[in-house]
Amino acid sequence: MGKFRSRNGCLTCRARRVKCDETRPVCKACGKKNRPCQWEEPHTKFKDYRPDGPSSSRSAAGGTDDETESKSDMMEVDGVEGVDGIGRGDEAVRTNSFSEESFSRNTSPRRRKNSRTDGVSEGQSTSVSSPSAHLSPGSPYFVPRSKITPGGVSVASLLQSPDPDGMSEGSLPMHTRQAMQQAHSHSHNRRNMPEGTRNYSLQHVSLTHEEALLVHHYTEHLGRWLDCTDATRQFTLGVPEKVKQCPVLCHAVMSFAARHCRKDATAEAAYQRCIALLIERLNEQAASHDETLLCAIVILRFYEQLNVPSSTGSDDEQHLAGCSAIIRSSQGNHYVDPSAPTLREAAFWVYVRQCLYNATINQQPPDIDFSLRLHPTPSSLRDAHPLARLRLETAWANQMTWNLACVVNFCFDGKEPQNEKTYKMRRWKELWDLVQTWMRDRPDGFNAIFEGPAGDQGSFPEMLFTADWHTVSFGFYHFACIMLLRYKPGPKFAIRNVGSLSETDHEILSHARAICGACNSSPETVPLAITVCHTIFIWGPLVCDPKERDQVVQLLKDFEKNHVWPTTWISNALKAEWGIPGSSTSPA
Repeated sequence: MGKFRSRNGCLTCRARRVKCDETRPVCKACGKKNRPCQWEEPHTKFKDYRPDGPSSSRSAAGGTDDETESKSDMMEVDGVEGVDGIGRGDEAVRTNSFSEESFSRNTSPRRRKNSRTDGVSEGQSTSVSSPSAHLSPGSPYFVPRSKITPGGVSVASLLQSPDPDGMSEGSLPMHTRQAMQQAHSHSHNRRNMPEGTRNYSLQHVSLTHEEALLVHHYTEHLGRWLDCTDATRQFTLGVPEKVKQCPVLCHAVMSFAARHCRKDATAEAAYQRCIALLIERLNEQAASHDETLLCAIVILRFYEQLNVPSSTGSDDEQHLAGCSAIIRSSQGNHYVDPSAPTLREAAFWVYVRQCLYNATINQQPPDIDFSLRLHPTPSSLRDAHPLARLRLETAWANQMTWNLACVVNFCFDGKEPQNEKTYKMRRWKELWDLVQTWMRDRPDGFNAIFEGPAGDQGSFPEMLFTADWHTVSFGFYHFACIMLLRYKPGPKFAIRNVGSLSETDHEILSHARAICGACNSSPETVPLAITVCHTIFIWGPLVCDPKERDQVVQLLKDFEKNHVWPTTWISNALKAEWGIPGSSTSPA
């Protein structure tokens, strides 16, 4: 027994020097012996996130057991009824003759040699799997944090500290004022900053004409990428105002917008300035009070995805790892508000959706803390104010996002407890009911305003919605159904008849056609096109009709042509799976 050492397990098992299965809140070993199961309090250091080098988004970030780390106060919340985070399930059997598992493993950018070269130095960064909930100061469950990790920043304080934006200099905390003054007094060697890097300012700094054009492009076209489940559109309306004061956010927005406009030199210059400032800011205590850093890294993740080589799909995921390192918190009685009343919470939901993309392509559990609970639940929201509808719709959209994340985690979790087949089937049924209940109870506004059959020139049905979050939620619902149908527990043949599709396969294809139809009908709802890109790795090999195959490939080509999202590698992998010679040429 003593030969095992659990670094990420509970404190009880670590003290006994036995292996812990890391099940929360009570692990199997403690539960079996009726021992108190205690867990380490949250801790993280921004130094673990190094934005100037590649990272492994699945690497451990807990450090060694011998490290001495300060801890932030544990937030305990009792007596709140919420939607429980769905626990980890077992890996379902993958048995189709076309082998989606093999398809994903052979085509995943994580499993190919990275061919991209960057102008940034290489380093090592780490990621952990515990995003945190943020509770609004007005919430009865809000607990302010005061302890800051020496040499780093407490995640809890980052997510729950007051926002200094809009406060007078005299009302700012002393360490915040000192840090902002240091930014002007050369506290970090400004000579190392790339030419053209903006300075921090307590006052709004006017944008140049070129900068304003890029921020305007972000507002007109790119903000909705991040606000696709947020009816209040915080990234579209709030971020452009903050860029005048926060240069990290300003350069992040400009790099994203310039890359989307195919102004590669401008994008690279803005990106290098952003990284230089980001490294400087992450070393300051004031970073714990700056939600704009979290927003900047979320935006940098989109820039990173647009910058992936289209022919290979090689993705470092370094900024996804950065988001994880910043957002994480302890796994306890924590809650996250699906209505996303603040920009911090809106950034959390963007991060969840970004995790789903990589989790599906790589067929691995998403890097998300599933001990979180949603509170308040969308069905419990009651407010007569006319604008309360925006909060309600945001909550319903993010509820579906969370449902999907739980489904993906269940399907791709590689941990398979022995003799728990009954539990696995029960969990599958719980998830299926959760998804169908959302579809049944969601507000009427989420329904399509028009549904029609495929036209003469198309293969997919036409579906029109009134808002992005309606369209994206519709796609997430069908994606969740595809995952649950594909990975339903039960006996399966290891090899199937290649020439035929099962009843389940046809059902999966009907859900896939709904996603493609909605995407084709709303080409400017980019997050749904992103959903098509990664869900293809689940349902793509099932498509047998030549006309439908052509339509799928055309969707991918149009997406790259119009929005610079790299899809050539996906098309080539799909054609190879179909037995069709692919092309390595990117769309014009």
